[in-house]
Amino acid sequence: MRANILTIVLLLFCFFTKAQKCELSYTNEVKEITINDSLIIAYKEQGEGRKTFLMIHGLGGNLMHWNNNFIKNQHCIAIDLPSHGLSTMKNFQSNADLLDFYAETIIAFIQQKKLKNVLLIGHSMGGQIAIITALKNHKSIKKLILVSPAGFEIFEDSEAKALMSFAKPETFKNQNEPMVRMGFKRNFYEMPTSTETLVQDRLMMARCEKFNLYFQAVANGVKGMLEHPVRKELNKIKVPTLIIFAENDELIPNKFLHKSLTINQVADIGKDIPKAKIVLIPKAGHLLMYEQSQIFNQLVKHF
Repeated sequence: MRANILTIVLLLFCFFTKAQKCELSYTNEVKEITINDSLIIAYKEQGEGRKTFLMIHGLGGNLMHWNNNFIKNQHCIAIDLPSHGLSTMKNFQSNADLLDFYAETIIAFIQQKKLKNVLLIGHSMGGQIAIITALKNHKSIKKLILVSPAGFEIFEDSEAKALMSFAKPETFKNQNEPMVRMGFKRNFYEMPTSTETLVQDRLMMARCEKFNLYFQAVANGVKGMLEHPVRKELNKIKVPTLIIFAENDELIPNKFLHKSLTINQVADIGKDIPKAKIVLIPKAGHLLMYEQSQIFNQLVKHF
C-alpha cells in the first residue's frame, strides 16, 4: 500500500513538473479577453488615462517584447497575437489573409475593451499589421507608431518564393539552442542580459506540444507579410504617424537579398505617409524598443 502511494506521489510530481516547464515566464502577469465568441487574447495592462498605448509584437514575438515600454502614468496594453504567447493557438488556413485577420482581431479587441483614444504601436510584422489596421480607418485609432516596420521593403516574386521556401514550421521548431541564441542576438546592437528570459521561453516552446501551432503561425506570418504588401497604400494613412528605425538593424533591410539597400533608404519610404515623422535611433538593433527603451519611451510619450 505504501509503495502504491509513493508511486502515485512520484507520478503527480513528474506531471506537475512537466506542466510547469510548459508555462511561459509571464503567465501570471496577463489578463484574458474573449473576442468573436471563441478567440482568447492574452494581454498585459497597466496604468490609466484618456488615451491608450496599444502595442503589437512582431513575427514570432509576444507581449514580453514590450516589457520595458509600459510608460508610467499612461494606459498601456500589450497583446499576444493569436497563436503567439498565451493567446488561443489557432490553425490558420494557408490561403487566408493572415495579416488582415490580425488587423480585424485588433479592431475587435479595441471594441471589446471599449477603447476610445488609441495610439496603435506595432513592431516589425506588428508594424505592418498596424498599417493595415489603420487603413481600415477605425475611429478609435488616433495615431500610429511604426517600430522597425515590415512592409516598406519590396521583394520580387523570386525573392518571396525563396523566403517562403525557407519558412517552414519545422525550420523554426527544430532550431537548437545555439541557433535560437544567435537569432536573438541578431535583434540587438548589444544584447541585454534580461533577454535570457525570452530565450528560455523560446527554448521551452520547442519542447512542448501545446505550442506546435505557434511554429506554424511563424511560418504563415512570413507568407502573410509577403502576400499583403502595404507600400503602395502608405499615402492613404490619415492619422499622424511616428516611424522609428534602428541604425544598427541587422534584419531590415534584408542583408542577403538587398545588400546595397540601406536602413536610411528604407526609412525614407515612410515619407509617403502624409503626416509622418521619421526617427533613427543609434546603437540599437531590430528590437529597439527593448534595447533603447528610455529613448523609445520618451519619443512615444511626446508624440
